[in-house]
Amino acid sequence: MKNKIKKIVGMFVFLPLLGMAQTLELLTIEQAIEIALDNNFSIKIARNTADQVNATWGNAGALPSLGLIGNFSKTEPADATARVNVDLGWTIFDGLGMFASYDRLKSLDEINNINFRATVEHTVRQIINQYYLIVSTEQQLISIKQTLDVSQARFDYVQAKYEIGSASRLAVLNARVDFNTDSSSYRRSLELILSAKTNLNQLLARPVDTDFAVVDDIPYTQYLDFAETHAKALEQNTDLNISRLQTMMVEASKKEVNSLLMPTVTVNAGYDFVNHNMIDRGFYYGATARMNLFNGLETQRRRRNAQLAFENATHAENETLLHLETQLRLNFINYETNRDLASLETENIEVAKQNMDISLERYQLGNLSALELREAQRNYLNAINRYTNSLYLIKLSETILLQLAGELVK
Repeated sequence: MKNKIKKIVGMFVFLPLLGMAQTLELLTIEQAIEIALDNNFSIKIARNTADQVNATWGNAGALPSLGLIGNFSKTEPADATARVNVDLGWTIFDGLGMFASYDRLKSLDEINNINFRATVEHTVRQIINQYYLIVSTEQQLISIKQTLDVSQARFDYVQAKYEIGSASRLAVLNARVDFNTDSSSYRRSLELILSAKTNLNQLLARPVDTDFAVVDDIPYTQYLDFAETHAKALEQNTDLNISRLQTMMVEASKKEVNSLLMPTVTVNAGYDFVNHNMIDRGFYYGATARMNLFNGLETQRRRRNAQLAFENATHAENETLLHLETQLRLNFINYETNRDLASLETENIEVAKQNMDISLERYQLGNLSALELREAQRNYLNAINRYTNSLYLIKLSETILLQLAGELVK
């Protein structure tokens, strides 16, 4: 049975560590973000959308149009007519609808730009989450390996005593179960690291099996001021600014519909060239005024719907603001709580490690039971896990707060 345990050690410990021992290129969080800004497909799509231009006076219908028309006809036996017409038309007044259209299109361009920033923010946040999940899990993996070493030492000790008849088979089986449990935890942590690396590679738009090393700590801002973060969020938050621009767009659409109640004035000018057995050239110009008097109450229907759309946009903006306030408050609470817990767990780790080392020595001297040793192992592992989880949660909360404040991407 001792050889079987050694085989398990090789399966769960030695081979993974052999792969980790290979020299891997260090990937910093700054490098990961830089790669994503160049390669990430969502960012590329958002950048192309932001580069599109909608707000032009021509698209708003405020510029003149110039057309060229050519016509040729022939009748028997010999009459032939050729006509060329150059026509210039310009709507000089449409109830200010063209200005409302331009404002709406300008808001659309601004929304596309902010959507690009929002996409970058969301991607950066995902990168930070996956990167520091790897860091956190690798730190936990170290502690699991330490407890696994204790479990192996315990099994070796019990197995040796069993072989000389001073320990029961039950004690050997219990030691083996605990060792297998720690081995399983170790393997699960390796799986989590590989999954996080795969997800991170996907965000970086590079081969998902690319291996790399990460840093061994999770830095975070020691103190975030809530009032300052709140003020920046009200001014810079992407979701809130998009909601505000959408309200402006709906308001501009409302003005476009209201312009239908006003007359439309169009001026036109042109030049005619007609050849019909004689040459006839001439300039012409004129103006047209048009006003809709009745169209089956269609204008009234569109005005009412535009007003309701404006009210809905206003409600959506207020809802976005309320959601922002809620997220700021909740994540700041999480940030402060986990920051305090990390400070407490720092001391617990040192005490728990000393306790586990002393417990192993006492167990080998016969002064401590297997259950007490196992409890010392659990206490140490739990302290490490609580500490690394607290650091990870601090980083997540800090990242979300910076994103909400519009400070995550400079």
